[in-house]
Amino acid sequence: MSAAVAVGTTMGTASADHQDFTMFPGQTFTLGEFNGIECAGQLTSNARTPHDRPGTALVTTAWVAYFSTPCSVVAQVNWHNLDTNERGTVSSRVTTTGRGPLPPPITAGNQIAVDTKPGRVVLSVTTESLHFVAGPSVEVRVPA
Repeated sequence: MSAAVAVGTTMGTASADHQDFTMFPGQTFTLGEFNGIECAGQLTSNARTPHDRPGTALVTTAWVAYFSTPCSVVAQVNWHNLDTNERGTVSSRVTTTGRGPLPPPITAGNQIAVDTKPGRVVLSVTTESLHFVAGPSVEVRVPA
């Protein structure tokens, strides 16, 4: 296959000013469901802003519970579109299953679709339970 043919079959376009994947620096520590120590753990999050989902940020959260008890936590993605000044919160329940103390139970991750409209968007992850956010919010560019 020639180089011209290979280039001609490339799907989509990329933009030099658009980063598709952003890892949240730090974790969200939480007591989890019912604010009990038996459900204590941490959420690790990342955001994707793919070109094939215009106006939407996809936030994935993975929860590691420190103990072996099956637990849930409601993750909240707080967003603020700096270009439109719109803001909101989207929630999703994240659940672990008890599998013994080593390794700790972990979810594969929940993907939360956040309809922010295109523009510069600030995202943060908190929970409905008592929590401490150990990292700053992230700013992403959501494509049109």
